[in-house]
Amino acid sequence: MFKDFRSALFRLKDYRQLIRRRTGRFFAYCAFLCLLTWLTGFALPLGMFWQRQGGVRHFFEANIPEFTIQSGKLSVPGGYHREGADYYVDINTDASHKIDLNAQETRTLMALKSVVLLGDADQLVMKNDSGGIAADLRTIRFQDFQDGISKETLLSLTGYVKWGLIIAGVIVYAGLLIGFFLLNLVEAVLAALLLRFVGVYTDFGSTYRLTGYARTMSTLIVALLALLGFDTDLTMYPAVVLDLFIVARAAQCMRAAGNARNTGDDGASHTGDTSIRALTSEPAPEEKRSGEEERAAGAERATEAQPAEEAQTETEANNNRDKGAAPEESAGEKKAADHTAETPPRDDITPSDGWSY
Repeated sequence: MFKDFRSALFRLKDYRQLIRRRTGRFFAYCAFLCLLTWLTGFALPLGMFWQRQGGVRHFFEANIPEFTIQSGKLSVPGGYHREGADYYVDINTDASHKIDLNAQETRTLMALKSVVLLGDADQLVMKNDSGGIAADLRTIRFQDFQDGISKETLLSLTGYVKWGLIIAGVIVYAGLLIGFFLLNLVEAVLAALLLRFVGVYTDFGSTYRLTGYARTMSTLIVALLALLGFDTDLTMYPAVVLDLFIVARAAQCMRAAGNARNTGDDGASHTGDTSIRALTSEPAPEEKRSGEEERAAGAERATEAQPAEEAQTETEANNNRDKGAAPEESAGEKKAADHTAETPPRDDITPSDGWSY
């Protein structure tokens, strides 16, 4: 895992081996990148926050005022008011105070602050992450609560808050994992178009793996920014550009390495193939001959070898004929002489201008 992490960061030529990793190992690596994002963007900041506050119970004791709910009415003696650069909290349970969401002051407050909590004796109105007024509003009515709820009741439930945070952490990590693979799919499509533009061809599975490993650098940068407290909401687009740049550079390095290997082989000709699959340890598609091509090449070699074999056979025959020519000729003459001697003369043949019977 850490070897792949180092190779993805610093050794572009090693991407030739990275894209050939098994599917399980690739998914485990993506889960590791999501874990890095989850730790720096959620777990560590939340843990440091609770540590500064002295724990969940101490945080509630210091920031929640004394209150009681009786007969569907909230009572907060003296009220409660907190205000910061991005939040506003005001709870006033006097009988004369009522929340008016249509008031200009309330509308302005909702638009300027990301977190707003307003309360009167009958209800609490909350808004989180400004994006309008009605769309982000949540209302809690105290008539739905049973009597006897107070601050002590809330403090007794702090143990369940820890489990709620753990469940929230699991949900956040699952969301990060799903988002990683979906974004990687989009980047893989863009990377496939980019690779064709630069003249490198590969299957989509290899491109998807290549994109996943190429996201290591951008994931690390975003994680460090989140750990330092910077807002990372707008880092997605620069991260995508960086990922595609690394994909293109890795593909070029793999192509150069593949060309160097092809030209360096003894007796091997440069095929000129620019597919990523050909740049791995597997032979290039042009180097893989089909069965018909091999049979045709074998027939051609046999045709070229046949004249040489015939010439060699004719030479051997001539040598043998030269050695046995004289004896064979003598035997032939002797046989012809014996045949002439054994044949009796014919009386019915008379000499004339031609032969007649």
